[in-house]
Amino acid sequence: MRQAKVGSVRMMLDRVKGQFDLDPERLIADAAYGFGPMLDWLVKRDIKPHIPVLDQSGRRDGTWSRADFAWDPEHNQYVCPEGEPLKQFRRNRSDPNRGPTGKGVVKYQALKHTCQACPSKMKCCPNADARKITR
Repeated sequence: MRQAKVGSVRMMLDRVKGQFDLDPERLIADAAYGFGPMLDWLVKRDIKPHIPVLDQSGRRDGTWSRADFAWDPEHNQYVCPEGEPLKQFRRNRSDPNRGPTGKGVVKYQALKHTCQACPSKMKCCPNADARKITR
């Protein structure tokens, strides 16, 4: 559904450019259009988006969301509610599928042995070996 929205907006703006030679300075839309690929596409076309960002950081299963983790800009890491760091994911050069995605997303991850021994594991990452956060 979201890809269809991006496609329809692109088509409309291309048609306006082709028929009237107009490029909008800004685009106003509701939160349904406020997701990464759409906002990225607008900014790259030098169109200022006036769109609420779609926030999907909350969780429905009762586990801790990204908002429960403190951001530490000085050390470029998140800190979990138990005080443990989640450091920036380091790329394993032998596996090209690991590491930064190239799409402006950075991954942060706790150490597996830290999460396995944590008393709050079931509130944090009950179905994973270690907690991961993307930014």
